[in-house]
Amino acid sequence: MMRAQNIEQAIIHDLTAHGTCQVEDMVERLAGFTWNQVFSAIDRLSRDGTLALQRPARFGYEISITSGRKRTPEAGVYR
Repeated sequence: MMRAQNIEQAIIHDLTAHGTCQVEDMVERLAGFTWNQVFSAIDRLSRDGTLALQRPARFGYEISITSGRKRTPEAGVYR
């Protein structure tokens, strides 16, 4: 579980520093993790409301930090 938290923190830190980016760019910047690990973490973070995952063009996905709405897993409530 610690590894999952580390990658999630790395993704959030990177997006805070660099802003919105393509999933492929994030995978390249987090070279210490596999593509599957990065994608799984992005999926978890988008499902809990921390990240927004969008498809702005026919190919590729873009990720960004949402505007402060994060769902608490135990309550299912947005803050």
